[in-house]
Amino acid sequence: MADILTVVHLFYRAISSILLYINDFILETFQQGPIPRHVAFIMDGNRRYAKENEVTVAEGHSAGASTLKQNLNQCFTLGIEVISLYAFSLENFKRPKEQVDTLMRLLESSLLQIHGPNTFVEKHDVQIRVVGKLELLDENVMSAVARAMDATKDNKSKVLNICIAYTARDEIATAIRETVSGCDSSNITESSLTDNMFMEVPVDLMIRTSGVYRLSDFMLWQCHQHTPIEVVDRNWPDFGRWDMGVILLRWQRRRTGMWIGL
Repeated sequence: MADILTVVHLFYRAISSILLYINDFILETFQQGPIPRHVAFIMDGNRRYAKENEVTVAEGHSAGASTLKQNLNQCFTLGIEVISLYAFSLENFKRPKEQVDTLMRLLESSLLQIHGPNTFVEKHDVQIRVVGKLELLDENVMSAVARAMDATKDNKSKVLNICIAYTARDEIATAIRETVSGCDSSNITESSLTDNMFMEVPVDLMIRTSGVYRLSDFMLWQCHQHTPIEVVDRNWPDFGRWDMGVILLRWQRRRTGMWIGL
């Protein structure tokens, strides 16, 4: 019996090593081409995943959090400089209180765990920025937000924008108010408005999971005529490195003019 277990263990170690080699090879291949500077994710489908897999909604969101960590590590390894996440919309406050409380607890625990030794944040020197109407968050979540941002404020290599209590319309309205209060209205320009947005960097690639074709009021100012929007017919917890790889390859082909039908 012990010999069989040893063989099985060695087999799995060999498979893991092969998969790791393939993954590293693919990452190195992608890095030979252009890489989007700013990628935005609408992480949809956690509740649908829970229903389809007959688990609780909380377990569905927890699975989504695990998927997020894997994808963030891969994206930053590829060289993507800025990643923006739609974590919690202003509209989400209209959900049943139990669901809102579950999401808030998950946000709090994720923010407390996301930075520190041996995390992708430390590995990639990531600065965490949490944006939105943060005054709507409860005290515990606000404390976790403050700790995450303070702990990473000196990191310069990469940026992770986490949009909480956010909609693009609110962001634009806030930027207009701040711009008007700071200058003569006749001097308001596209550039001056951009300077007062929560996120100034234009989006190079927008990805939405769950197969739903809508932007859900996310980063409407930062998207532009050259921003491809990839809608993936897969729930967020099921979104893996291969899905990201196909999307990135398609983006590179468009960027270099070597389009193929992927």
